[in-house]
Amino acid sequence: MSDNLGIGQNIFHRLDRVSASDLYKPDMLHTIYLGLFKHMMDWIEGFRKKHGRLQAFDDVWKALPPYPGFLVPKKAYSEVTQWQGKEMRNPGRCIVGVLTVALRQPGGAQAIPFKRALGCVRALIDFNLMAQYRSHTPDTIAYMEDYLDQFHRMKDIFLEFRVTKHTQAKVDKQRKESRRQRSLMREGAAPSQRRRIRDDYRDKENELRMDMINAESHFNFVKMHLLSHLCDHIRQFGNIPMYSMEIGGLAEKTQIKEGWRQSNKNDAARQIVHSYGRQNAIRMRLLNLESLQDRGEGLSANVLKHLDRTTSTVSQPVIRRRILKRRRNDVSNVDDFSRISGVALDIIYRELIRYSRHNLPIDHCLPEDHAILRSLPVELLTQLEIPVLAFQEADVYKIHRARSTGALHFRNQGCRNDWIWEQAGTEEMYGALGGRLPAKLVALLKIRDYRCDNTDTVGRVAGVQMLTPVNSGHLSDQHGLVTVQMREDARGFTIVDIETILGLAHVIPEEDRRWLVNSWIDLRTFNEVY
Repeated sequence: MSDNLGIGQNIFHRLDRVSASDLYKPDMLHTIYLGLFKHMMDWIEGFRKKHGRLQAFDDVWKALPPYPGFLVPKKAYSEVTQWQGKEMRNPGRCIVGVLTVALRQPGGAQAIPFKRALGCVRALIDFNLMAQYRSHTPDTIAYMEDYLDQFHRMKDIFLEFRVTKHTQAKVDKQRKESRRQRSLMREGAAPSQRRRIRDDYRDKENELRMDMINAESHFNFVKMHLLSHLCDHIRQFGNIPMYSMEIGGLAEKTQIKEGWRQSNKNDAARQIVHSYGRQNAIRMRLLNLESLQDRGEGLSANVLKHLDRTTSTVSQPVIRRRILKRRRNDVSNVDDFSRISGVALDIIYRELIRYSRHNLPIDHCLPEDHAILRSLPVELLTQLEIPVLAFQEADVYKIHRARSTGALHFRNQGCRNDWIWEQAGTEEMYGALGGRLPAKLVALLKIRDYRCDNTDTVGRVAGVQMLTPVNSGHLSDQHGLVTVQMREDARGFTIVDIETILGLAHVIPEEDRRWLVNSWIDLRTFNEVY
């Protein structure tokens, strides 16, 4: 605190062990999602409008693929009239890639503004993702400070779009005065002189407008200032998410909204309070009984019987294996799969043989006779559940549900064939991708070799279309993303073991047969692709 700024006496100074200056905690929901992100999207919209990139941005926005926790846009960005907190997280997870595609191929005078705009947005998104870490080191805090410094150095590119109502009123007043003077000068002038006066005043009017906007506009508002306190807060209290208002928002959904649905709508508030009070009391009672049981205390037979059939209050770890679900009934052999998928039989035979040679034990290899391969029993499925270790967690897993419906519609919205990460090599390969490659999931199969007596001889495989990295998988200096493209060789269809599928990937279409790997889609991808 400076000598001229301080916290006056208030009610909190009378409380023991309370520091009034430490009571405020940064809030990700209101400071960043509903604060800076909302401002940033308004600046970007003005920037796109100035440079004629509105339609290009909307086209990419509507083409974004699904991803766990990501709300797939159903409308163009300009068609959305109101945003909520959970929706404002979406831009933070994809805006760099979408803006990169929308600002492709700049004109001669646009190259530098486009580069500065991308750099500013990228720095703010990097800062936001680092602020979500649940544990920090001096290095991560230094990264945050560096990202914030980059953001402040480049944010002037959006200064002209920070026009307040007061500034806009002054600009309008100036424009009216300029037009009045132009009308006076045009009186009695020849037509050629009128056109010259109009053109001269139009250029002068634009110059005066930009001068006033640059003089009156600023970034001096509270939520911009709050960013400078986040690093100090982390040093003092550990992290930021533990104090976020998002926790309260999630509690409202589970406690209020679900409680309302379960009530009979007659004095619902009292029912909700009593219901959750009883549920918490029962949970506490079960925890006490489980603790007594673990310590070997004598419990009655009725209590032990009740504990055996009651779901434990301690969450069970997720089974760490991939699970295939949702079998289709129109495929029973390789011939049927070729007909449904449109993949030629020769390609399927070649890939099955290659997969068998590289992945199966010698005594369990598939036959290489095409006639026998054609008759092998095949099951075609549409969903693969993949446990993915949560970021900065040791035993918490998130389930990625990769879907491959082929030509069938998914939830009445067209076919769905998700993008997945395939472990295609060692960590030293493919640059920033670290041995992984994005691929489109074409099919999920179970292939049973009826020649073996062992009923467990089932190959669980996936048919994918592999992408290959451009520039050896190195990050672009301009936007910090990896570009991938469709493979040009004959292996457009590849069969892989489902155990090598690491999770869902998120790619943003750039142009025909080229995509950008969106490394800002979640914290784990952000930490691994760099």
